Amino acid sequence: MSSMVKVEALHKSFGKLQVLNNVDLEVATGEVVVMIGASGSGKTTLLRCINLLEVPERGRIFIEGEPMGLHQPDGSFRPLADSILDQRRAHIGMVFQSFNLFPHLTVLGNVMLGPLLVRKLPKAEARALAERQLEKVGLAEKLNVYPSKLSGGQQQRVAIARALAMEPKLMLFDEPTSALDPELVGEVLETMRQLADDGMTMVIVTHEMHFARDVADRVCFLANGQILEQGPPEKIFAEPEHERTRTFLRRTMAHLGEINSH
Repeated sequence: MSSMVKVEALHKSFGKLQVLNNVDLEVATGEVVVMIGASGSGKTTLLRCINLLEVPERGRIFIEGEPMGLHQPDGSFRPLADSILDQRRAHIGMVFQSFNLFPHLTVLGNVMLGPLLVRKLPKAEARALAERQLEKVGLAEKLNVYPSKLSGGQQQRVAIARALAMEPKLMLFDEPTSALDPELVGEVLETMRQLADDGMTMVIVTHEMHFARDVADRVCFLANGQILEQGPPEKIFAEPEHERTRTFLRRTMAHLGEINSH
């Protein structure tokens, strides 16, 4: 299979704190990779480096074989010019913890904005595309509603539709359900399941272990800024090799058991 994402020897620090330490990651076209690990393990930073929302000090990043930066002989990383990066980022959708919808625009207006401004589509075409994506996330009847009138789960589904309206080849999800009330989590995960079934390439940071087990083609466990182990979910969840992975999963799954029993 062709490679959608390739990350090699990535290093990222914030001041004296090293957050990523020599990380390698490859994601095949159509693959769903879920990153798990404790808070502070580097998951979100790795995700944000893929589309250069964070710029690494060292390493190499490729999207569909195209470099996202200038790779110096000494290994240091320099981002490409903004104009080139913008073109490459146009093929990468990202969904954050917070929904970041424009409150003064309707649901339809929020989803049409990217196609109109970035892709320069005619208004009728942008509208048709936005309506299609809203139907895909189950919100076709909310076109003319403002974000303040939606639940958190609905707002996050609008945010997903907005990313999909750019017709990306790759979707990045940074803990998309962590800001939601528990009863609203399922509807967002269901939307993501549908994307996986449709063959969308996805890299997902999440604490939703059951979802990771059900949807991922591959699970990566991060600790101390490194991918400690990775593999199919059935292996990572049933037979993890590292004690750190076992401890993390034991604690997380016990916590989920407590939640589910209430």
